[in-house]
Amino acid sequence: MSVSEVPAELIEAYKRTQYRAFADSGEIVLRIGEPSRAAAQLVGAAGASGGAFITAENPLSVQLPAAENAVRQGELRKDLLKLGASVFEGAGQGEDPSWPAEASYAAIGISREQACELGRKYQQNAIVWFDASGTPELIVLR
Repeated sequence: MSVSEVPAELIEAYKRTQYRAFADSGEIVLRIGEPSRAAAQLVGAAGASGGAFITAENPLSVQLPAAENAVRQGELRKDLLKLGASVFEGAGQGEDPSWPAEASYAAIGISREQACELGRKYQQNAIVWFDASGTPELIVLR
């Protein structure tokens, strides 16, 4: 087993983060390892095998100015749409009140591999993947 470049404390913080997606059917809250019926229904309604919760903000967990983060998010959205994903706005909010919620997307209908590639492209430490069961899994990318 390889050792991650991401500090263990940061991985634990990601596991405790609430990942919120704003779908047409209402807000979906994802927590790592906890099945989400709403996420499973979203995947099922799209006839997809899964989806990802992903951001382009704050690469390698280094806070960037809001304007720069907005540009990065716009580029990520374009990439997701090119892949044919159904894209829903979202936000990831950790327990640390000094770290603001990160704008994110729930992208339904892309593969796990595509999600990981985009996470690496946007220099993210991790992404969240959920399959048709709706159970979110943290995938550490470094």
